Amino acid sequence: MRIKEICLSERSKIESFKYSVIFIRVTMKNLKTEQMLKVFGKVEIETMMKKINGRKLKQTERNYLYRSIRPKLIAAEIISQERILEKINKPKKGNAFLIEYNLSLYGYELISLRRKRAIKIGLEELIIQILVKYPEVRYIEAIPILIVKNKIDKFKLLEFASNYSIKNKIGYLLETALMLKNKTELKDLLRYLKRNKDGEVSFLIEGDKEFLLKTSPKRVKEWNLLGRFFDEDFRRLYDNER
Repeated sequence: MRIKEICLSERSKIESFKYSVIFIRVTMKNLKTEQMLKVFGKVEIETMMKKINGRKLKQTERNYLYRSIRPKLIAAEIISQERILEKINKPKKGNAFLIEYNLSLYGYELISLRRKRAIKIGLEELIIQILVKYPEVRYIEAIPILIVKNKIDKFKLLEFASNYSIKNKIGYLLETALMLKNKTELKDLLRYLKRNKDGEVSFLIEGDKEFLLKTSPKRVKEWNLLGRFFDEDFRRLYDNER
């Protein structure tokens, strides 16, 4: 029994290391994107990468870090918290047809779409678009069922979740999916997300914070989220889809 526990512990460490490597890889790749180069100079990006990797900084690099890089990062954090980009990019309601069309393609039909067509987007991207651009109750409720019904690229999902700072939302909905149906291949990702939750409380759907603090279900709040999503509703929807 003791040997089995040790093996499980070592496997857990390996899984954690694997996802940590993925997370770091995503972070490092993002630092080199064209968008980042519009905000930070090459020297600043190299300094950040050096700091993230734990390497010793020269005095000039420390000056860059404290006088130039940190103020920009603080501003970026404020912009992220206020969800400025999301508000600017808020789509027209008509564009929601793309989401509903793709929900249908992946086995969750909301409306009859026989007469119309739209482009197919990847399942992982569809999930992210719902959470970032179209956070409506009926779309969010579909996500666990999409995960149950379809094969999903867990590393791509983690990369998207990290890029858009929605790891907690993905973790909660992934946990919900595994509550509906046991999918062994996704358990390691769920364990990683549980161990690496973001500390900031965020909304699954925007609402009155004081009211949602009182009425959000326990499992939702365990993921540092607010929203009136209930296990029995997900189970009912899943039963209807089978």
